[in-house]
Amino acid sequence: MARKRRAKDYANHESAPTQQKTRADRKRLTVAQAKTDIRQAGHQEGSPGILVFAILAVTVFIGFYYHILALQGMEQLTGGLSMLDHRMSGFDLAEVEQLGERMDDEAMRQYNWIHITAGRIFPIMLGLSLIAVALWTLKTTWARWSAIIVAVGYAGLEIWAATAREQALNDITQANVTLASSLTIAQWLLLFLIVIWIVVILVLKFVGRNSAGLATSLDDEREIGGTYR
Repeated sequence: MARKRRAKDYANHESAPTQQKTRADRKRLTVAQAKTDIRQAGHQEGSPGILVFAILAVTVFIGFYYHILALQGMEQLTGGLSMLDHRMSGFDLAEVEQLGERMDDEAMRQYNWIHITAGRIFPIMLGLSLIAVALWTLKTTWARWSAIIVAVGYAGLEIWAATAREQALNDITQANVTLASSLTIAQWLLLFLIVIWIVVILVLKFVGRNSAGLATSLDDEREIGGTYR
């Protein structure tokens, strides 16, 4: 019994320094290591960035079809005159009258069809793109809500502007033309603002620079309390 007790005490005495040394040698958890762990976990579970870029890709495709293929294709029916949608600086009564003379009933039906299909899908997709990018990159509540309000406002504005342009061609009056022209200018200004906004916040996200509303970077060598277990 005495020998067994002495052997047990010796084993406990030897294991204590070993345990202390093992704890001391454990790797400290730094911010860089935490970022790596989170990134790896995100890849395993599926990154939301994949969904964001999928939405952006669909938006670019719809925009190409709407503005390049469909609306520019309408010029074949108007003798080369551009549609009111592409007159970024606006238009006056004489220009609308000239375009209206070139568009028969068939051309107007096709124009309306473009507006109620791609003309509605594109602004909704662009607004959804802004919302997706904002939710993915922006961290403050006010910044996210600002993006949502701008996105919804743009979608509503472009759909309204498309309806006003059709009304201006169907009923050519100074009031209708002025409204359609003003909405068209506002629509393009807001479109450029949204595109610039999306590009800027994506660039800031990937270059890791600090900005108001964006996630701030931390010192990669800063230790986080506790150790790896």
